[in-house]
Amino acid sequence: MQEGVDAVVVDVQVGADVLESDRGRQPPVEGTSGHAPRRAERTTCYFKGYKYTRASASSRMIVYRCSKFRAGCGGKMEFRIASMGYTCVKAHRCSDTAVVSSVTNVEAEMKAQSGLLAIEHVAWPVRRVWEKLQRHFYSADNPDVVRGLSEQQIIRRVHHARSQHYSGNVHGSIEIPRLSLALNEAVTFFQFHCITPNRDDLTKPTRLLGWAHPALVALLRYHGTTLFVDGTFRCVPSGYAQCVVFMVYGRASGVFVPVFYVLSTSRTADSYWDMIHFIVQATDQQIEPAEIVCDFETALMDSLQTQLPNAIVLGCLFHMKQTLRRAMKRYAIPEAECLIAQTHGVLDTLTVIQHDHVERGIKWVKREIKKRCAVADVTYSAAKWGEFWGYFERT
Repeated sequence: MQEGVDAVVVDVQVGADVLESDRGRQPPVEGTSGHAPRRAERTTCYFKGYKYTRASASSRMIVYRCSKFRAGCGGKMEFRIASMGYTCVKAHRCSDTAVVSSVTNVEAEMKAQSGLLAIEHVAWPVRRVWEKLQRHFYSADNPDVVRGLSEQQIIRRVHHARSQHYSGNVHGSIEIPRLSLALNEAVTFFQFHCITPNRDDLTKPTRLLGWAHPALVALLRYHGTTLFVDGTFRCVPSGYAQCVVFMVYGRASGVFVPVFYVLSTSRTADSYWDMIHFIVQATDQQIEPAEIVCDFETALMDSLQTQLPNAIVLGCLFHMKQTLRRAMKRYAIPEAECLIAQTHGVLDTLTVIQHDHVERGIKWVKREIKKRCAVADVTYSAAKWGEFWGYFERT
């Protein structure tokens, strides 16, 4: 038996820091209750390369058993209160060899590594930083007794390092490397951050955050391009109203390439005007698109037409069909009739006729839907379609 050999104890219970380096060897603190300790309150002890779990405690000693006791290992260790030392009382069967270990203090290295990982991998959850350090410093094949930091100490240090580096401001953090840089590149992905007064509510200013890769911004400088502007309202962080994506048609690739991603806290005409202004400035005012396709939102279309007067602003057919489908479902039009109305060559014909022929076009679409329903043996819901066309003409 060996006594007086140090061990490192890491408390599993959240909020407890056991065996701090400046306190020396300390026995685990016992509760005042006479009941046996619950499993969630036991501690894990690393001693001579083995991992122990506290099994029982009394006024004279604390008994630990090998963490592999369920696999048949009978290894045990005692912490005697009188001598304040650890004693191996039963040999292990989970390992064939047991090497006399030494005490290794890795606190300083763990402090340095935790701060480095917190900044280099800012997208990592704090739990992942702890797991990486745990695997590195507290590996099962290490025969030495390791004196290091507990999980809660690492978590606090990660939060503190990130708060200091980014000034504790989540909006300011995106302007500082590494968050401001493109992935695996030393170029700036962050483009602008603008705060303006909100005329509707002065207590909630409008905030705009814009990102774009510099190589893709160059695509906007080509003359006569086609832009596609789309806003998403569901996939946005808390506090923001939408994320507007500006895409340009790549003539070489034959696809639309996302260039700018803009987060906005509002959907007002002023916010649209500001975000388009910043995008124009990012291209050194060299953006000259021939066409711009966007949603049927008056504020957005007016802002695009004002700042890019030489471009033709077109409504997006997808957004039109999406809006009309929602209106059909709102008026409880059956699915079969909705599919017939949205078939190519029915409702979409209204987008290619002249304005003075729209009224006649609506009459033709009504007859076409009714005729196709009869061919498909689908009952035509005249009353529901009447409500839908009333909505269509009003909007």
